[in-house]
Amino acid sequence: MVDFFSALRTYLDVGAGLPGGFTDAPHLFRSLKSAIAHLLIIKLRACNNTLKAGHPYLDQMVRPGNFIITSNWDLLIERYAQLHHVPLRHSGWGGPEEVVLLKLHGSIDWCLGRHMTRSGTGNYAMLNERLFGTRPYRFSLPNKRERRNMVIRIRACETWSSALSIIRSRAAVPHMATMAHGKSGELGPLRPLWRDAYGAISRAERLEVVGYSMPPDDIEIRTLLRAGVERGIDLNEVIVRNPTPDVHDRIRRYLDRNVQSDYRGIVAS
Repeated sequence: MVDFFSALRTYLDVGAGLPGGFTDAPHLFRSLKSAIAHLLIIKLRACNNTLKAGHPYLDQMVRPGNFIITSNWDLLIERYAQLHHVPLRHSGWGGPEEVVLLKLHGSIDWCLGRHMTRSGTGNYAMLNERLFGTRPYRFSLPNKRERRNMVIRIRACETWSSALSIIRSRAAVPHMATMAHGKSGELGPLRPLWRDAYGAISRAERLEVVGYSMPPDDIEIRTLLRAGVERGIDLNEVIVRNPTPDVHDRIRRYLDRNVQSDYRGIVAS
């Protein structure tokens, strides 16, 4: 999956228009992203009752004052925050009553301004808006020229029952950076989130790496983590939570030899 996405993205970046090229590559790339968005929402809907009942580990994560940094495209954290009335935002520093969710590779409900297919703040939002709080607030969207290369959130979470159709009708293509090689070009519009993530890691008192396998070819996130940890003045502990032993070995090698290991997985309650 990763290799296919990477090859297709690289082809679009450097091979489009070459003699004998694959003329349907852009359409295939958009269709794959749409199919992934569809699957992620359908699977998340199937978990709705479980999420509504609560989960001990998600309660620890989705807690006001916390920063959650992820490379995932799904809406699990947003949906959990919504069900449990936890205010959330996708950029900036927030307040003690909010959780900040920084999605380094984009999201199925984000798009670039030039890919918006409708207009108006009723359809779209800035990433630093607050969701799900008792006092939500909105920011005005920049003009069409200014937002062309800016990441904009589609207001899909607000009407969860129609989330999939809203995403499909509000964006020509969602902004989802592909993994491994070939994603660098798509990270440009997400650079402010990477700066926020670096600031959050370097100021953290506790850092927990959950599920992330630290693959050798993911240089961007590895660099972000290492720079943030090395700069961290108040960082007291780094914990790796993953049931796979070789992941712990890689993180010790790439990040910090003093990390604490937790081999328990995250299971449904």
